[in-house]
Amino acid sequence: MTDEKASPTIDINYMKSELYREVSCDGMMGGPTPSSKIWLGFYSERLPVPRVVRHGLMPGAVDGQWSLDPNSEPVVIEGKSGVVRNLEVGLYMSIDTAEQLRDWLVENLEKFKEASK
Repeated sequence: MTDEKASPTIDINYMKSELYREVSCDGMMGGPTPSSKIWLGFYSERLPVPRVVRHGLMPGAVDGQWSLDPNSEPVVIEGKSGVVRNLEVGLYMSIDTAEQLRDWLVENLEKFKEASK
């Protein structure tokens, strides 16, 4: 009969901060910082929202009133071209944490691929 004691344990409670949010991630960027950490920024992509759009009008139901003409094609007067990348969140982490993130990603990607077969 062995008298081995069980390894000690600790319960860790996960709480969401008031600033917690979930964001869409279409890509990431980052690199090393001067303080020997890794910076990783996650962004979402979208087409630009126009700043000014000109719409055609048509007479409304009451004299002197106008409404948008559904048959008139809107014209962008002012706006950006290309694609907008919104940096949603940036993370600073130690090299050890970055390696843990890498390992976690590899492990979970393998599980995902296996389950998808």
